[in-house]
Amino acid sequence: MKKLFTPLSILSTILFLLIASFGYYIYTKVPKQPNLSKLETIKAKPQITLTFSGIQQAEQTYTVYFTPKLGAISDLLVKNEATITPQTPLLEYYDPNIEKLIVAKKKTLSSLQQRQTDTKMSPLQQYELTNQIQELQSRLRTQIFSPIKGKVTLLNEFPSKPQTKIMVINSDRRVIRAIVNESQLKQLKIKQNVNVTSNHSKLFTGNIRYISPVPSKIIKKESFYRVDISSDDQYPIGRHFDIDIGSAYFELPKSVIYKDHFILITHNNKIIKRSIKYIKSQKSGYIMVSNGINIGDKIIVHPTSSLLQNDK
Repeated sequence: MKKLFTPLSILSTILFLLIASFGYYIYTKVPKQPNLSKLETIKAKPQITLTFSGIQQAEQTYTVYFTPKLGAISDLLVKNEATITPQTPLLEYYDPNIEKLIVAKKKTLSSLQQRQTDTKMSPLQQYELTNQIQELQSRLRTQIFSPIKGKVTLLNEFPSKPQTKIMVINSDRRVIRAIVNESQLKQLKIKQNVNVTSNHSKLFTGNIRYISPVPSKIIKKESFYRVDISSDDQYPIGRHFDIDIGSAYFELPKSVIYKDHFILITHNNKIIKRSIKYIKSQKSGYIMVSNGINIGDKIIVHPTSSLLQNDK
């Protein structure tokens, strides 16, 4: 029995072929997003002329240590995390040994005042004892005051050993404090800008505010100097940073150049074309880029037009 092709079946077949052909055309012609994870890239890093490390610290710090010769701590006058001003009393010592001396001298003074047999010596002795008692009373209680404005951190409210840290006062303003050697010191100067980085990514630009005129330590005939750099107060005390003095150029292989004056970078899972300015490097096969690149940019090596959509 012969199978007849009806007009409807023929029309359906033609329509199916048209849809399939159009789908294939779209599949082959529409650009596909390349797999960025398989692209070879270089992370942009500026030329570095000097590197060293630093740590976030309070610009001003005052530490209170336990001093037994002043007596026992009778009262803490500030609370933990309190913000205080200069000359705020921090704590008070009370010396029981001085109290005993005062009691003894007062007894002696009372005895002299009751004696009337030697009128020539008694007034002088009374005067001397009175002065001694007053001097001892001035040392009976000793208050410690803060010389700076800042926030209190209590470390040990009940110290027992001499020189135990009781509390520390840290000013609100922060600096990055670093130690550099003699050769590094030659490349630094006051008000000089430096790059503050972490894991090779720039965080912000710092400025050298202080360089110690005398070494803070000497090791094996080499001197080391303290350097203070302006910082961002949002970072906590104790945060470590890398400091570098970079040039204005990025040294890159010529293989990153795309169409003479461009590069391709990957950013947020996209490929972006960027114009650059560069000169030849003294290093063979490399260029020095002065404009168009940011620290941390991921630059594609051996870029091709197939990576971009509608590039002209």
